[in-house]
Amino acid sequence: MKLYGTPTSPFARKARIMLAEKNIAHEFIVARPSPPDSPVPRFNPLGKIPTLVRDDGRALYDSSVIVEYLDTIGSGPKLIPEDFESRIEVRRWEALGDGVTEATININHEYREPADKQRGPEWFKRQQLKIDRGLAIMEQDLGGNEYCFGNRFTLADLASGFALDYLDSALPDYEWRSKHPALMKLSSRLATRPSFISTAHPAKT
Repeated sequence: MKLYGTPTSPFARKARIMLAEKNIAHEFIVARPSPPDSPVPRFNPLGKIPTLVRDDGRALYDSSVIVEYLDTIGSGPKLIPEDFESRIEVRRWEALGDGVTEATININHEYREPADKQRGPEWFKRQQLKIDRGLAIMEQDLGGNEYCFGNRFTLADLASGFALDYLDSALPDYEWRSKHPALMKLSSRLATRPSFISTAHPAKT
């Protein structure tokens, strides 16, 4: 099994954390989708990462599809509950984490553009509000609980953790901890998990 992505891609990291949590042997192939010689479009017609290529050569894409597949085949406790209502609730947390990450990516990429080509203040405000509102709901719903859903680690925690880590990496000036003490504690706990340690974002130099 091969996972195509980059060490800095948050959605590739989401899949990598799941691979680690489920103890699935795989090869992580560092590949960006944009270069003309990239192998990614050969397996993913959308030309996006992460892309998972199974042992039989068939490919899966979109991180949500990939993590569901991995949760089904891997060992250890399932991170996506079987019970319908519980499953939907965990998926809701995943949507929150993905949405916060997508808005963070949008802002980070826009900052890389020359100042005269960047979108206006209203665009930045809309993206910022997505992050603000997403974190506010996550903080509210987490409350005093140790885990985002139930009494053990699930995809809800994985999604929250990778989103918060990417926010720190991509927008280091965004100060979220003072307003979200529950998420701060969650992030600190997740940072000690082997799956998060082994997939950590490369340190900026």
